[in-house]
Formats: sequence, structure tokens, C-alpha cells
Amino acid sequence: MSKLLKISLLGASLIMAACDDGGSVRLLPVTVTDTLTDGQLLARSDETIDSAIVTPLTLPADAMFTVSPALPAGLTLNPSTAVISGTPTVSSSNTEYTLSNNGDEFDTFSIAIGPTLPASVDTLDSRYSIVSLVDGAAAPVKVDLANDGRIFYTELLSGNVRIIDPTLGLLPTPFATVSIVTGVEQGLIGLALDDNFDSNGFVYLHATVPGIGGANDHAEIIRLTALGNIGTNSTVLVDDLPIANHNGGELIVDQSGHLFVGRGDIGDPATAQLTGDRAGKVLRYNTDGTVPGDNPIGGDPEWARGLRNTFAMTLNPQTGDLFGGDAGAVANDKIILLESGTNFLWGLGENEPPSVGTAGQIVQTWPESVTPTALMFHTGTNQADFQNNLFYASWNNYEINRLSLSGSQFTEVVADAEFLSFAPSGDANRPLDIVEDTDGSFIVATLGAIYRVYPTQLQ
Repeated sequence: MSKLLKISLLGASLIMAACDDGGSVRLLPVTVTDTLTDGQLLARSDETIDSAIVTPLTLPADAMFTVSPALPAGLTLNPSTAVISGTPTVSSSNTEYTLSNNGDEFDTFSIAIGPTLPASVDTLDSRYSIVSLVDGAAAPVKVDLANDGRIFYTELLSGNVRIIDPTLGLLPTPFATVSIVTGVEQGLIGLALDDNFDSNGFVYLHATVPGIGGANDHAEIIRLTALGNIGTNSTVLVDDLPIANHNGGELIVDQSGHLFVGRGDIGDPATAQLTGDRAGKVLRYNTDGTVPGDNPIGGDPEWARGLRNTFAMTLNPQTGDLFGGDAGAVANDKIILLESGTNFLWGLGENEPPSVGTAGQIVQTWPESVTPTALMFHTGTNQADFQNNLFYASWNNYEINRLSLSGSQFTEVVADAEFLSFAPSGDANRPLDIVEDTDGSFIVATLGAIYRVYPTQLQ
């Protein structure tokens, strides 16, 4: 099956469709209206290429094409038609090639061959490749990235915060270890780096911790200061958040210095509608733990209510709007727009109007349970057609999918398409988090591993 995407020769831009029936692929000139990469062939090793490159529709009668340097192992050039075909056997970096006819330069093009998909992955968008960064990871629930390339992640049940260094790989010494209590949906459940991490080194954690001196176990928001690869100056910003199950977890820091905290209903739907209760809501603090003066209820950290278990949140980098994923009881999982003072009705009777706040906007809902564990907006870097697509992780379906959105707030769903699916084998391959790096690649965490998913052109 062909996995090729983009070709341009002699200034005539061409698009090639994938061939699923074993036949040849025909290339036709088209008018380019977007930013295609000229002369680029993308594939993965061990995937058959039926017909990769065709010169103009009228070939010279005495054509004798050659290519230099040598093509990646497993690929061959037909000297009469300039068609490249075969099955690449090894990955190769993005390399430029020169196509000549009877010794005269004819055109140039590039080829990038990504590695074979690992056994844990069933399918992946054909323009992308995936490599494992950490195998056997210990439930890396939440991930965030520093601008220097370091990847921070939490280990749910150990209380460790770990760092993957871009050069050294997984560092043996944890960045920090938090004393936690574990149980259903408990542990080290949230992580975020400050928007000004480069200058202040602040790292925020959401943890379920043991009570002291007879106090109840509870959740805290903790701030650490990075000193190199070690977390220092542990400071509790928010204390005594109630826990049971449905504890939420996500932390988001915006550019205005606000810290959003996703909190589930702790197994009691009524809490989601109680003013002053910290369950079933999204909370908004300043990054020092104080309550902003412009929150919808004066002196209260509540930002939005009526939520069952908001484990996933993300900001749209273009609009600044906050989106969340909320898991339904049996079905009706949702992606929602988390605006100030909104109420998503969990904890109310059927058809009962909200007594506090205004009904919140639902972006997407599913009749079945998908369990959205992570959300990420794509900036369009290295993949223009993904700009403002909202990627979501489905725990139940072992998938990373993307919503193509439109409208002034990107709340109108145009399409819901699969991007990446993991092999449905036990819990280790269930996705937990996804974040975008500056080069347009993704860091994806499953219950048992951390991967880098990248445009093959960056190979």
C-alpha cells in the first residue's frame, strides 16, 4: 500500500493519492492553493511504494533517467519512465536527489523514509513517523515541555516527576518525588510548566496526598522551582481539595499568569453544583495560589461548574480560549468550551436549568464512551492543514484523533478523523497525554510508554 504524499517536478505541482489495490498510482498536475513542500516523497520503511515519481506526461523518446546519490535501500528508479518503486528497508533522513536524463540535470527532489511502526502502534497518519522515547514508563499521566527540549512527566503511582533530556534521554534521578496516596484515579495527577518557565523555573503539580495529624487525605497544588534538573523550594499553593475517585487532574497555565485546575465530582454529582465546593468544577487561581479578582464569583476560585471529571484541558494558542474534555457516566463524553461562569449541568435533574451560571457550550459529544484523557491544539507548524485542529486522546478506543474546527472560536466541528491508533492490548497502550513541540512534532504518553510522533520530513 502506498503511503506517499507530495511530489513536484519541473515546477508543476503534483499530488499523489494512496494506492490500496496494488496498482500503479497516477500523478496529475493540480493548482497549488496551499503550502505543499515541493519535490518531497514521504514514506515509512517496509511499506511498498507502487509508483512514486512521474515526469511530465510526455516523456522524451530517448529518455534514460538516472538519479544521484543512490536511492534508499529497497527503492529503484525506472530509467525509461523515472518512476521510483519498491519497498524501502531502512529509514533515511530527508535527502535531496538529482534526477538526470542522458547525463543532463532534469530536476531535484527529496526523499525521507521513516522507521517501521512499532508493534504497539496499529496505524498512523502516513505523513508521520513515531519512535519510542521511554519503554516501560510507569504510568506517565501528564507531560509538559520546556523550550530547551526537556520533557517533564509525572509517574502516577510513584510520586516521581521525571525528565527526558534531549541528549541524554531519561535521567536516572527524578526531578522531584512527592509523598502521595494512591487509589482509584489518585496519585500524581497533574503537571504544568509556567508560561515563563525559562526565567522563573516554576513547575506546578496536582497531587493526592496523605492527611497529617488525623486530617483527611486530600489533593494539593504544589509549586516547585527547577534548579537544573532538580525541583527545589516545594510550596503548597492550594490545600485541602477533596478527593475520592473522579479527581480530575489537568493543570493549565495561561499567558496572563492564571492557573486552571480540573477537578472531578469525587463520585458525588451534587458537589458539581455546590457553591464553595471545590469538586465538579474547573478552578482558576493566580500562579501564587491567590484568587483572581475577575473570577465569576468574588473570592471563589470557581471558573466553571457542572462537570463530572475534567481530566483533559488545553488552550487554543490563537484565541486563548480554554477547552476541556469531560467524561460522562456511561456515555455522552464531551469536549467543551470552558468560559467564565459556565455550567455544564452535571449534578442537575434532567432538563433542569442552571441556577448558577449560564449553560456551557458543547463542542463535540459522543453517544458512546470514548473517555477523553488529553486535548491539544495544533499550531500548523510543518503541517498547515492541521492548524487549529483539536487533537484528543481516547482512552477507551486506544486512539489519538483530530477534530477539524471552524468558526470564530473554533467550536464548530467539520470532521472527526483518526490520526494514530495503538494496538488494543491490555492497558499499556491506552493514551494519556499529548503535547505539541515547537517543530510540530508531538509527545504522546500511554500508560506504558512515551513516544515522539513527528513529520517524516523532519527525519
